[in-house]
Amino acid sequence: MADSDIRERRAPVRPHFVQRWSAVAITAAVPLAVFAAPAAAHVQSDGTPVTKGGYGVVHLIVPGESATANTVGLTVTIPAGVNLKSARTQPIPGWTASVELDQAAGRATKIVWNANTPGDGFGNTQYREFSFSGGPWPKNVDSVALPSEQRYSDGSVVSWNEIAVDKASEPEHPAPVVPVTKTAAGHSDDGGHAESAANTSPDQHDDAALHGGGESSPSGWWQVLSVVALLFAVAAGAAATLALRRDREPRS
Repeated sequence: MADSDIRERRAPVRPHFVQRWSAVAITAAVPLAVFAAPAAAHVQSDGTPVTKGGYGVVHLIVPGESATANTVGLTVTIPAGVNLKSARTQPIPGWTASVELDQAAGRATKIVWNANTPGDGFGNTQYREFSFSGGPWPKNVDSVALPSEQRYSDGSVVSWNEIAVDKASEPEHPAPVVPVTKTAAGHSDDGGHAESAANTSPDQHDDAALHGGGESSPSGWWQVLSVVALLFAVAAGAAATLALRRDREPRS
C-alpha cells in the first residue's frame, strides 16, 4: 500500500476535538491556579517558635486580599491564659502600633497596628510582616493561637479567629498559630540561653529581640502550584496548536 494511501486513511485531527481537549486541560488547570493563591492568603505565623516560660519574637505574615481596598489595620488578641507581662512592637514605616493592657491583671490583651493613611496600606499583590516581642509565654502548651482582625480601607473587616479541630483540616478563617517550645529556635537544651531568656528582665530581652528579628517571607508552596497550573495550561495550548497545524497540512 502506498504511503499516500496510508496518510489518507489516517484520521485527521478535527478542530472541535482539539478544542474540546484544550478546554478540558485548561479547565483542569484553572482550579489549580485559583486554589493556589487563596490557600495561603491568610494571616499566619512564619513558624518561628517562642520559649516556654520565656520571651520571644512573633512574626505575622499578612497578605492583602481585597482587589478594591488596601489593608490598613491589624488587631491581634492575646487569648486568656497567655499572660504577657511585656509586649513591644517592631516599627513599620507609615504605621502606628499600640499595646492594650489590662492593668488589673498586669497583662497585654491586644496589639493594634494602623496605617497612618489609606495610601500607607497595601494591596492584594503585596504582604507585610507585623512583629512583636513579648513574654513570658505559657509553660504548659505547645502552641498559642492569636485571633486577628484585618481591616481594609473600605471599612470591611476580616476575622482570622477559627481554630482547626485536627491537623488534617483547616478552617476557612484560621487564626495564626505560634509554636511554643522549651528552647528558642537556634539554641541548645543545655539551659544556657533558654534559662537566661526566661530570667532576663522584659525590657532587656525585648530590646535584644527587636534588634535580632529577621525578615521572613510567606510560605511558597502555593506559588509552586500556580507555576504548575500555568505550565499545564501552556502545554495544553501548545499541543492544540501543533495538532491544528498538522491537520491543516496539505495531503500528498
